[in-house]
Amino acid sequence: MLSVLTINHNNSEISFLERFSFDKESINDALRKLKEIPGVDECLILSTCNRVELYVSSKNTDISSHLVKFLSEFHSLEIEKSPIIYQLMSGSDAVYHLFKVASGIDSMILGEPQIINQIKDSYNKANELNTVGPNLHRLVQMSLRVSKKVRNETNIGSKSESISNLALKFSKKIFESLTDKKALIIGAGEMSQLFVDSLKNENIKEIFIASRDIKNSITFCDKFGGKPVQFENIYDLINDVDIFFTATGSNEFLLKPNDFDEIKTRDKLLIDIALPRDIDPRIGDKDFCYLYDLDDFKSLSIDNNNNYSTSMKEAVSIINQNVESFESWQYTSSLKDLILSFQNHIQEIVNNETKSNPGIDKNLLAQRISNKILHSPLAKIKSELRFDKISIKLIEDLFNLNLKKEKIIDKIDDARNKNRYQK
Repeated sequence: MLSVLTINHNNSEISFLERFSFDKESINDALRKLKEIPGVDECLILSTCNRVELYVSSKNTDISSHLVKFLSEFHSLEIEKSPIIYQLMSGSDAVYHLFKVASGIDSMILGEPQIINQIKDSYNKANELNTVGPNLHRLVQMSLRVSKKVRNETNIGSKSESISNLALKFSKKIFESLTDKKALIIGAGEMSQLFVDSLKNENIKEIFIASRDIKNSITFCDKFGGKPVQFENIYDLINDVDIFFTATGSNEFLLKPNDFDEIKTRDKLLIDIALPRDIDPRIGDKDFCYLYDLDDFKSLSIDNNNNYSTSMKEAVSIINQNVESFESWQYTSSLKDLILSFQNHIQEIVNNETKSNPGIDKNLLAQRISNKILHSPLAKIKSELRFDKISIKLIEDLFNLNLKKEKIIDKIDDARNKNRYQK
């Protein structure tokens, strides 16, 4: 049974969501502990700037309470007492959900492509720790194919806004032109790269790049432009910089209200897309400081999503078809497992009887093996006093009993005809 617990931008505010996120340091430990839950066969964790999701393949048909308990205990938080809604899905609903996420139609920014790499990274991390198996492997691979099909065959993603484009819109709300402005980018990931590209297209005057590892800053600047900055020196730039963009994996605020105490007249735009947040929200209360975080991106993107109703229907149709394909694969796979298990069971009986009865008469050995194989199924057939016709027909078809009955009847008819002829 596939199950997913999701806390995302659709059901939670960022202040709640960030408390349950996983960073690079905690994800390994989290995957190991999740895998240790009794009944869990496979697991992976998808933790991005707008969602935290636990995917599990389990023998346990009711794993939901275990997932909630795990998330609460791992983060030492009482999720059950929170008024915020989280979602728990299983079976085809869980499959449908990941296909939606991968296709970009469940994203805060409809059609945003970054989710694809985030799913791949989550899968690769789980694969390295051996917490994924055939079910989650197949699920992830199919989700990537579904994503490609949705983006190729619908308008989802073709004209979608990106976080970097929305960040640029926030910039233009504050500044008429960026040609005389300076920007500080904290974090050297994909989102930072996209925003830097947007700023360069607007001919911004200067861009500084800061990362905890100066080597990452230098490499980033070599590829995408900008000036590398030692991480500890970012505070020296606060007065001089106009636009701040943060996208790191920090567990604490990098920019705090007292860092902006000297700002008196010059407008500062701060854009925080990190989860947990990099910028203390109280900075937004200061004069001349305009702070936007993921909740603001969500409200700005809602209107854009309304323009894609036809494409959404097309995407959902593609997703539903592939959910059926995945379920068909699961059914076929379970049959293969059943057949293999059955074969191994019979072989084990034959091997045990052969080893424990050396030199026994072949007919007697065959009888012993036959009795061993048939003991359990015959006992269950006899105990089921209300066997319906469908069950009886299934057993007859399974062992070709109808054909054997027909042969016996044919032999009886032949004998009767022979007797009549002789008379």
